[in-house]
Amino acid sequence: MADSVHSGHRGRMRRRFLETGLTGFQPHEVLEMLLYYGIPRRDTNEIAHRLLDRFGSLHAVLSADPEDLMQEPYISENAAVLLTLFRAVTQYDAGAQMVGKELDNYRKVCKFFIDIYMFEEREVIRAALLDEKLRVLRCEIVAEGHPSAAQMTVRQLTELAYRTNSNTMILAHNHPRGTAKVSNDDISATRHLVPILLQCGITLVDHVIVSGDQAVSMREQGVFMGLEIE
Repeated sequence: MADSVHSGHRGRMRRRFLETGLTGFQPHEVLEMLLYYGIPRRDTNEIAHRLLDRFGSLHAVLSADPEDLMQEPYISENAAVLLTLFRAVTQYDAGAQMVGKELDNYRKVCKFFIDIYMFEEREVIRAALLDEKLRVLRCEIVAEGHPSAAQMTVRQLTELAYRTNSNTMILAHNHPRGTAKVSNDDISATRHLVPILLQCGITLVDHVIVSGDQAVSMREQGVFMGLEIE
């Protein structure tokens, strides 16, 4: 009897989604529907509320570490993978959609990385490789942590550039629980990298700091002034 009740509710929710998309859905309803496919035979409404109460928002749930998600009752590995897969697909698609697009002004550059970092709760460094017209060829994670402390090496960056057949690069890193503000460490790490990469034939044209829906370009803020990057 309980299964038929849940089945009927799930059917109504699916039809509602097919008719209207997510318009009018509350965060717990969005999460409840996602969990249908990771928890097949249990009422996911209560589980969705529990996750939202613990993590604070739908965005935070989808950004959570799988191990943290599995601390909640009824969240199996399958359910945790489903929720984190949504985040990964969103990031992957954001990058894929920008391949071939020009990052030829600060607004485009910042928007690109804001989208890429949308669900990222870890502090990671990414490199976008560009062609001669500043069109995106590839973007991927090159290290975790802050640039001044991360296990990122010039060798990693040059190998990535050579594999992509690119000599133009933009670096980005995020402050998941901070602000999009350039620190002295950011400046030091960037000014250290620019001439070294240039000796390897790679032009670092910008370094972007992202926090939530905000991003700043270090080149726009004058960090690259005086460095021979033109």
